[in-house]
Amino acid sequence: MSSASPESSFSDPRSSTVCHLCRQRKTKCDRRLPNCSFCVKAKVRCQYVTKTKKRGLRAGYVSQLENRLETLEQEVEKFKHERTRSSTTTPKSIPSPPLTAAASTQPVDISPPQNSIANTPSVSHVEPLKFNGPPAESDAAVADLTTLSHAYLHTLADSWFKETQPWYPILSRKHIQEALDDLPLPLTHIDDVVLKAVIALQVAYSSQAICLGYNGRYRLSQYLRSQVMNEAFSKASLKSVQALLIIAILDYGSDNVPSTFSLLAVCRRMCENIGLFRKLLIQMQLQSPAQVGPPAIGSNTGDELAIPLTWSTLAMDAVSTLGISWRDASAAVMEHLSSVAYASTPDLRDSFRSHTHLAAIGLQPLHSFLYDHEQGRYEQAQAQAFATCDEIYHNLMNYVRAQPTTSYTLLADGLIDFDPNLVLTTILSHASVIILYARLIEADETSCNEIPLQRCLQACEDIVLALRSISDADAELSTPVLGTMLFVAARFKLLIYRKMHQSREPIFDTLMHGICMCGRRWSVARRQDLVLRAAIVEVDTGTDALLPASFWNVKKSHLDISEELKEWVAAHQQSLCIGSLNGPYL
Repeated sequence: MSSASPESSFSDPRSSTVCHLCRQRKTKCDRRLPNCSFCVKAKVRCQYVTKTKKRGLRAGYVSQLENRLETLEQEVEKFKHERTRSSTTTPKSIPSPPLTAAASTQPVDISPPQNSIANTPSVSHVEPLKFNGPPAESDAAVADLTTLSHAYLHTLADSWFKETQPWYPILSRKHIQEALDDLPLPLTHIDDVVLKAVIALQVAYSSQAICLGYNGRYRLSQYLRSQVMNEAFSKASLKSVQALLIIAILDYGSDNVPSTFSLLAVCRRMCENIGLFRKLLIQMQLQSPAQVGPPAIGSNTGDELAIPLTWSTLAMDAVSTLGISWRDASAAVMEHLSSVAYASTPDLRDSFRSHTHLAAIGLQPLHSFLYDHEQGRYEQAQAQAFATCDEIYHNLMNYVRAQPTTSYTLLADGLIDFDPNLVLTTILSHASVIILYARLIEADETSCNEIPLQRCLQACEDIVLALRSISDADAELSTPVLGTMLFVAARFKLLIYRKMHQSREPIFDTLMHGICMCGRRWSVARRQDLVLRAAIVEVDTGTDALLPASFWNVKKSHLDISEELKEWVAAHQQSLCIGSLNGPYL
């Protein structure tokens, strides 16, 4: 970057602070107005923002963390004592601790107090979890595992690459094949933590595992999940990150969203501990803003996997936490991604890289806006809020306009190939528009803010068009986040129907049908289906005594009310399940 001469420094207008982009990139800024030399060279908009005082730790954070560490230390000492006592009484090795088989179909919640991922301790302080459950459950799970043939596990692993790998390609076939080849005979255990996580997910959700029965599937899945948690938490590595990301999918699909937040927080902390975030930040600082973005997956092994896996972790964390206002993340990386959100260009030749670019980079300004809005920074600046939303909106629409018109491709051999990331990018972009503008809508019985309302309604219609373009089977086998994005649109439509006294439209039934398809596989979608059916009754009958009042608060996001709705469904499940997951939606 060229610097100004001493003579010109007195005549050129200068800013009192460095520009936002130079501060993020730690580059010397000449502070010229209206654009500094670096931003002119990079062809990006130059913004001078007064440096705000960084937020400190919230009240009680340190004492709460100390209490949690003390509890963990006590549990570890107790666990070590029991292991020592057991080893002196029997030469047999200690089996992996089982999970308690509860009546609920949800995994054990490992989330911290107040469901805040900011409370998650460092990986160096996380010890293997200890699950207290009857030995009979563990023995039964091991017995279930021994009944499975090697060929059957090959089938389950192959199901991952057919059902999940297309929209989350974080594994290598070569690695999984080697892990399958190393399985013992008879099948008493699985050594590889990544394969163990894959089998835990596939046993729980794949139709290939129905031979175990519903109780057997749940029991074996939770048994393998507990082993993955113990092993992955004990050592920070790429394989541990892979395994925990798979378990995060398992927990999200099982409607255990707080556990998903905690697992993703641990994954981020692992990325910090093994130097991946530092490596990523250094790499981004050497690139121009337009070049910042996820690389190709490559061979999914070794160093070639490290950076793509880091991007995948950031993307999954950004999408699963979309809509919350208390989000905490690795500051340096997130601030840098926010600074290049409008300048970075996605690789449109690779649908997964484009989708990851949207999730990890394109959504960062939305996350920042939601946090700032929750902190009250737009209370006296509504015009600024609308301007910020307008900028975010147009950036999201750039991703939509760049997508092909169809997610299907006719191959040379006559087969039809489906690319899930194309439709996921479109639906995620439009759902993000609803989440963005919902906080700015002041609806009464006669009117609403025109621009936010129209853009939200148009987003709902565009989501329906994208959903109609794919088959029911492809919707069923997609990510559990798809059902959540459809829930965002369906809930918004019901809010408008109720406030504006409008009749339901056919496009609403399409949204419900899409959630129904997702509910065939994911428990979280089944719960969302039940909630929406109860809401339909309230809209049609005019009653308001069924659902919690927070459901009808347009300023509350789907994640703000998630746990409250989950408790409500649990209390009314017996009456609500009649007729669920079947149309018509009356």
